[in-house]
Amino acid sequence: MDGRCCDFYASEVLPRELDGATVLLADNFDCHISEEGQRVVADTAFSVVYPLPPNNTFTCQPLDVGVMGPPKSALRITRVHNKGPSPKTAAEKRRDIMERTIITWNSIDEGTVLESFETAIPRQFDALEFM
Repeated sequence: MDGRCCDFYASEVLPRELDGATVLLADNFDCHISEEGQRVVADTAFSVVYPLPPNNTFTCQPLDVGVMGPPKSALRITRVHNKGPSPKTAAEKRRDIMERTIITWNSIDEGTVLESFETAIPRQFDALEFM
């Protein structure tokens, strides 16, 4: 996220979504936790950005791993296996990605989505088992 995008997000989007001072968890991707970005969030949204340790994003984004990960891989594969010519115009590129997205989503098993949600949604008794 560049400075302009971060400014917009912190000044226009976050204030409508937050109730007072808040801690924002972010993966440790450089542009998500830049000093400038943290300053903008602190100044405009009265919040603090806290970067997660490396390789721990999955703890806050389990659906990205279970539900969105396979389609992302499948989209790359459908592009590689495309036998036709590469799209040239913006309209051709939009049509290409829409067609590949439809093929990809149709290839995802319903059980995969359900299992990912079951894994992602914490259950109260799970927390008690660890106490």
